[in-house]
Amino acid sequence: MKKPASIVCCTPFWGDNWKWFAPELDREQLRWYFYADKSRGEIERYLRTSVFRTCLEAVRCAKQQQADLLFTHNPRLSLWCVLFATLLRIKTNHIAYSFNFHNLPHGLRYHLYKWACTKISKFIVYSQWEKEFYSEYFDIPPERIEMRFWSMAVPQIEPEEPLETGDYICAIGGNARDYETLMAAMEKLPDIKMVIVVRPHNLKNLSVPPNVKALVNIPESQAMNILKYSRFMVLPLKGSEVPCGHITLVAAMHLGKAFIITNSIGVSDYVFPDRNAITCEAFSPDALAKTIRDLWNDPVKCQQLGENGRQFAQKYCASDLGRQHLQRLLFDFLNADESRCTQMHADKFPISN
Repeated sequence: MKKPASIVCCTPFWGDNWKWFAPELDREQLRWYFYADKSRGEIERYLRTSVFRTCLEAVRCAKQQQADLLFTHNPRLSLWCVLFATLLRIKTNHIAYSFNFHNLPHGLRYHLYKWACTKISKFIVYSQWEKEFYSEYFDIPPERIEMRFWSMAVPQIEPEEPLETGDYICAIGGNARDYETLMAAMEKLPDIKMVIVVRPHNLKNLSVPPNVKALVNIPESQAMNILKYSRFMVLPLKGSEVPCGHITLVAAMHLGKAFIITNSIGVSDYVFPDRNAITCEAFSPDALAKTIRDLWNDPVKCQQLGENGRQFAQKYCASDLGRQHLQRLLFDFLNADESRCTQMHADKFPISN
């Protein structure tokens, strides 16, 4: 009987559904080992050292189990897993999923990432622009980078009834957001109510006008409640070459919500102006205020954009598509040397710890 293949996954996620990316493969042919970057105790939380322990534990497991594949989710975890794997002299195929930067590394960090990229077998990014840019920036052969649409299930909403009463618009998310421009635009629209769901750093030195309500670090299901019951969403990005906001905009499309977004090449694979979204130039409060006012006054346009977005998300960003892609990706890596022939089953979801 052939030895089951071992896959070690290191991600920043935890909770009941964070293992969504484990594909449906035969239980007898795969063994999964999951490591989540979650702080243990106040000291780790204060020093923010959980990433080092998590990556070291994942790499040690890969060594102990003679893992066939190391699977990391975000560049920081990928970097530290490469460093520890090098120190422990572990050689295994390594897939870097969600290879996405909202702040590019420079100086020593840049050279560390560039070196680490030589040790990684495959990169998965969420936009064509990222594929081209990271290939040039980190000197990665283009064939080792694959662009995939961000895929996810329709967001869970809790509670079922609206958390926020009245008519309002919303903005959600923390990475590479230009809330300064958005707040300046909302000052020009005192009759329009907005709810923003942000992280603490987004509010630092930010002047929030009276018609804007800020919610900080609320559960994801509640953030999706705010999105679902809003009239539409605004997604302001810090520039025209920002590859961020994919999760939020796909969530909005799954919920059939119209949205206004900064005109950025980093999201152009998802955004089709006046078809499933409205785009606006970066860093212009006047232009953004006018765009918000125009869409606020056009509920028919809101409905059309939302429905077109829903159709796009169902066609290109459904969770089943993500699982199918990972099935193929892992199957290709695990069978590259024809040493195994894994039988896939769509009705099984193997997890071993």
